[in-house]
Amino acid sequence: MTSCIGGSTLCNTHGTSSASALASASAALLWSAHPDWTNNQVLRVLLNTAGKPKDGAKRNDYIGYGVVRPRVAVPNPGDPGPANEFPLPDLTAVEASAAADVKAPESGKPVAVPQAEEAEEGVGGRLFWVALGLGVCVVVGGAVGTVVRRRRGA
Repeated sequence: MTSCIGGSTLCNTHGTSSASALASASAALLWSAHPDWTNNQVLRVLLNTAGKPKDGAKRNDYIGYGVVRPRVAVPNPGDPGPANEFPLPDLTAVEASAAADVKAPESGKPVAVPQAEEAEEGVGGRLFWVALGLGVCVVVGGAVGTVVRRRRGA
């Protein structure tokens, strides 16, 4: 949670951490009220009962599909729709068009699936950061040991 400093009750923050927590809590609350629903139905009700953008758009880049309102969604969920139909058609259309763009090879041989590139072990790799952390621990430990030894000797 974000704490406001000063006399203002308005906090200037950025990121989606607070929104993610509120959306997941709202989904959990709605799902606990309707345990027989699927994830698609819970998502559909949250989208249908959300406070929409004031410009009338179904979705915009500023607030997405709107502000979740569990106060509205739990007592008046409306029609949850079909259990196995994903409620965001624009995302499923993108996936379908991407799948249609993949072509089978003419030779009949299997296509090599591109693998994720492995992280480099050089600067920026995991090994570098582990070694740097160990080096810092050795230096700090040596400095603390030296200071303690000098104080005991004084």
